[in-house]
Amino acid sequence: MRVAKFCKRNIEATEAGEVINILQRDYQGIVEPKTVGCFKRCLECRVTPFCRIQLTTIEAKNVNALVEKIIETVNERS
Repeated sequence: MRVAKFCKRNIEATEAGEVINILQRDYQGIVEPKTVGCFKRCLECRVTPFCRIQLTTIEAKNVNALVEKIIETVNERS
């Protein structure tokens, strides 16, 4: 199982919180979403939902695209 880390401020500013809900509901055992402190990406933070899996930052324009990219990344690294 991979851990997807989400910036607390990004969750507050974008739809990233919905991504966490989808991952917890539909992808249990595959991805474990965690909320962490600030990622220091302030310019992107207010605009685009994103997360980190290991050292890779994954971002997308909307919730569904981010979920798809997260699952693709997890499957590639498994």
